[in-house]
Amino acid sequence: MSIKELLSQVNQDVKDIFGKSIETTTAYVVPSRDDPGLTFPLGSDKKGKTIKTCVLMVDVRNSTKISKSLSKDKIRLGKIYSAFIHAMATIADEYGYVRNIVGDRVMVVFEPKNCYVNALNCAEVMNTVATRILATHVGIDDFKVGIGIDFGEMLVLKTGIRKKHDEQSEYKSLVWVGDAANIASKLTDVATKKIETQKYKVRHEPRRRYVIRLGGSNSLPPSRYLPAQDSIFTKEQIADKLFVNSDGKGFGLSAGIIHKIEKLDLETRTIPNILMTESVYSELSKSNRSELYNASGTLLYTEIRDHEFKDVSGRVFGGDVYYTHIEEILK
Repeated sequence: MSIKELLSQVNQDVKDIFGKSIETTTAYVVPSRDDPGLTFPLGSDKKGKTIKTCVLMVDVRNSTKISKSLSKDKIRLGKIYSAFIHAMATIADEYGYVRNIVGDRVMVVFEPKNCYVNALNCAEVMNTVATRILATHVGIDDFKVGIGIDFGEMLVLKTGIRKKHDEQSEYKSLVWVGDAANIASKLTDVATKKIETQKYKVRHEPRRRYVIRLGGSNSLPPSRYLPAQDSIFTKEQIADKLFVNSDGKGFGLSAGIIHKIEKLDLETRTIPNILMTESVYSELSKSNRSELYNASGTLLYTEIRDHEFKDVSGRVFGGDVYYTHIEEILK
């Protein structure tokens, strides 16, 4: 096929896809590649399915760094990724269904019924295997995986091409369209990352508001002053407390009269291995509270503060949870 013929064919196929409609039905079980409710043909309307459920993404963190460090040992690198994909897929099959593998990223979808608990349990087993089994064999410092979980509605379509080579078969795959898969993937990107937070100690008088008048007196009667106190703020929190007076002639901080601002040492912390959106955490809190606590009643997943999760609406909760059974297995 010439370049012109190839371009002409692709152009016609794309026009055909956009020119036909997609009929959808609601799915109550996770669709498979051979689902009769999903159609593949060009030249006619497609059939797809929608499903509301949890999606989990898991991948190896710092995979680029690992690949570079083992660029001269392809056999070992192959073993690492083979073991990772095999282990994650084996765990996924116990709780849900593997629906995509791209590089070292595995996508798992769960049946809608009890999807929150199954997704969380799957994540915890994956984290256990990664940090306690795989890390031992990999032999790389700080080997970790990132796991993200979200809930939402997705459109499932079958797509691909018909092959024209010797095999005379087809490339067919499922495409999962929806925010849940995208958000779970974004959480996976952030999991295990180290974040730095700059904080400031502000000595101020505990008044509701103090306005600095431009070109005027800033003094107040002594009786209006209270003993100074220290508060710790991030740059963002200081910005939130900054206000401009209604007449536009002054500005101030709602914390009160500022005496001193001291820059503190940079705080460094690590985002947990397992992250979930507020929608997932809320459902677990309502019906499955035991999944969020250990035997002694300690909360396992807490809100991630002082970090902006791009394109993720609502709060994010995380934890680095693993099953203690592994300690006995590794003895």
